[in-house]
Amino acid sequence: MGELVYHPPRYGPTLWAIGFPDRTAAEFHIPDPQPKYANSFLLQGPNRFRQYGLWNRYSELYPNQDLVYTIGESNYGKDFFFAHVLREADDGTYKRTTWTINFRLDHVNESGAYVLRLALASAHQSNLQVRINDLKNDPLFSTGFIGGDNAIARHGIHGLYWLFSIKIPGSHLYSHGLNSIYLTQASNKTHFQGVMYDYIRLEGPSSSIVNKIS
Repeated sequence: MGELVYHPPRYGPTLWAIGFPDRTAAEFHIPDPQPKYANSFLLQGPNRFRQYGLWNRYSELYPNQDLVYTIGESNYGKDFFFAHVLREADDGTYKRTTWTINFRLDHVNESGAYVLRLALASAHQSNLQVRINDLKNDPLFSTGFIGGDNAIARHGIHGLYWLFSIKIPGSHLYSHGLNSIYLTQASNKTHFQGVMYDYIRLEGPSSSIVNKIS
């Protein structure tokens, strides 16, 4: 067959992106395992994600506040956890987690439509909700209850692929002000519920000049 090249769908110019479209979450931050679970053969190299119990490291790294990623400042290899999972509470229950992506735009076309590409490398019994600029609002988009590949529990870095294209009215965004996208893992029954992102990309209106990010 020769070489196959994957070209992800595109609506307009890229304003920013987290990760890249390779259908895995391998480029994101994979933490060191708890010492009692560490396998020395997996501490370095491309298979670090196969260490046992890495999903629990999120609760340790973010015990009180969820992940916040700022475009232009954060580095997805260091600051973007490889799996969007739940936080384990002291009583053994699991709490919903909301990740925040902060960004600024020099100009917003209020009459145009922007597109958020939400590509998932894996999903397991997840309901991922998307809100724009106000966490108290109803979700602009929800995946509904999806996934059953169990890649998180099986120490994988990808499972069944999902791609969602979410239209955001320009009137929902701020010009020059701080914009925030909130991603909430709303299903919270077991510690293996969650998603792995392949990439997240915001695209501008297809007919507009490329907007610069400040």
